[in-house]
Amino acid sequence: MTPAAIVRAAGHMAIALIAVLPLSPVAAAQDCQYLALDPGSGKFRAGDLSIDLGEADNAKQPTAWQGPITLARPGGTSCSVDPAVSIVEGPIYLDGQHLLVTTYSGSNRVLFAVDAATCTVLWRSQPFAGPVQLDAGTLHTGDRSVSLGAACLPLSSAGR
Repeated sequence: MTPAAIVRAAGHMAIALIAVLPLSPVAAAQDCQYLALDPGSGKFRAGDLSIDLGEADNAKQPTAWQGPITLARPGGTSCSVDPAVSIVEGPIYLDGQHLLVTTYSGSNRVLFAVDAATCTVLWRSQPFAGPVQLDAGTLHTGDRSVSLGAACLPLSSAGR
């Protein structure tokens, strides 16, 4: 290959790389549109999704729900999330396709990513203590942070 052909090939590779960069997980995670949900009594709607978190710990001012979580869409399609995803507390986030649900047992918390269409658990965090926060494509659980990938799910498979 001549030097000119090498330069042309390198230029084409650079253009191809630039074209792929906007589709990288970091760039795509910026497009994740998770909304924090107010669970109210534990039975509520978010768009066309009906969410039932199960029995509340306090009927007047609930802060936790026993589960199991049931998700339903128009047309009668519904499913239940694995019973291991309980005792549910806030925060709860939804991007339309995924539900991020915080649970606790004693002083340990675990965050789950659930497919809103099938109720399949797609990811779970390691147990942690402390707050949950989601900002700018990064999920913070206690003192750990994990980036969201192209599918708006945590990139780490730790704890799954």
